[in-house]
Amino acid sequence: MNNRENLVKKYKHKITPGEKSIEELIDFLKQKVDIIEISTTDLPKSIMQHIVFNVVHCLRNQQLNLTADELNFIAYKLSKNDKSNLYYQSNYAHISNNEKDDIIYVVFETKTGCIHSNCNRLLLELFIEQGISEFDYKNKTPMFYAYLGYLDAYNNGEY
Repeated sequence: MNNRENLVKKYKHKITPGEKSIEELIDFLKQKVDIIEISTTDLPKSIMQHIVFNVVHCLRNQQLNLTADELNFIAYKLSKNDKSNLYYQSNYAHISNNEKDDIIYVVFETKTGCIHSNCNRLLLELFIEQGISEFDYKNKTPMFYAYLGYLDAYNNGEY
């Protein structure tokens, strides 16, 4: 049995198909931690260039085929407090910005549903919460296998 078959056997029965909107994911995030909306210009230019490149080439944009100019981003940073301690104590990519302290950020692209964060644990939680469509679930698309990979990585503490 190959890795894909193992993942299907291990997780498929635990999945309830259905994909959440960006608004629902933002609400989910607000329930977990305190967030502050920021401008994408508050993030280093190189990070936003990386995010734009990833969104243009991500699985979620394959059918839409949006260009960089057509993308729409909403960005947040996590307030540093007891609610976000778990994330600030986990591995995250430190960035230099205009603030004294490092921040953990989350960037949502509203048309594709792509998500980016510099905190892998939080990113996996958002990917899992986002879910997958009924179509992806039934047809075992690349999105389905990516989702199984997210579940497995999170369950194995790979963040």
